[in-house]
Amino acid sequence: MEGSSMAIASCFRLIATILLLAMAGRCSSQQMDHIQLSRIADSIDDLTHVVQAQAVVSEKVASGIMKMFTLMATDHLVCERGWFKLRSSCYYKSEDTSTWEESRQKCIALNSDLVKISHNDEYNFLRDLAKGHNTYIGLSDLQEESTYRWVVDGTIHQIVESWWGEGEPNNSAERCVHYYHSKDDRLNDANCAKEFRYICEKPAQLPWNFASVLDEEMPADK
Repeated sequence: MEGSSMAIASCFRLIATILLLAMAGRCSSQQMDHIQLSRIADSIDDLTHVVQAQAVVSEKVASGIMKMFTLMATDHLVCERGWFKLRSSCYYKSEDTSTWEESRQKCIALNSDLVKISHNDEYNFLRDLAKGHNTYIGLSDLQEESTYRWVVDGTIHQIVESWWGEGEPNNSAERCVHYYHSKDDRLNDANCAKEFRYICEKPAQLPWNFASVLDEEMPADK
């Protein structure tokens, strides 16, 4: 924003300077004295500051409008029936159980993937959704031991200690991550062949993409 406003002011200053030089070249014929030239130069500086200030304001207004539309769009995004919404994502909590890889394939069949957790609000939301059940998420160290990656995009997960059960992750033979109901519903590493519930995630959509607008509130009974 600052760069664009400076560019506008610089262009204006360049044009004004050229005009000043042209007028100075005619100084003798028009008997323009140094005081007049100084006043013109001051006027150019004043106009430059005005243009620069207006450019900054215009950029801020445009940025504010874009943020407003973004928030409005996020507020009006919806999820299909049976999915739960947080911000711009939809989440599906399974009732069936399967291995970690089978769980992922079931998510893919629903045009989604095993969930990636990006922030504390999402972690707490999903922890509540999974409460009381071992539930797979899209995190494992299958690609490289002790390096946990999100399966949806391959990014490395920086361990957030408060997300994990005490002492977890702790076993090189346990490669897949789940919410563990026996450890206060926090994260735990487990054998990927174990069959747990799972949570899928996909982007929320604008309402005209669906036949009906769905209830976005989480049910009391999970």
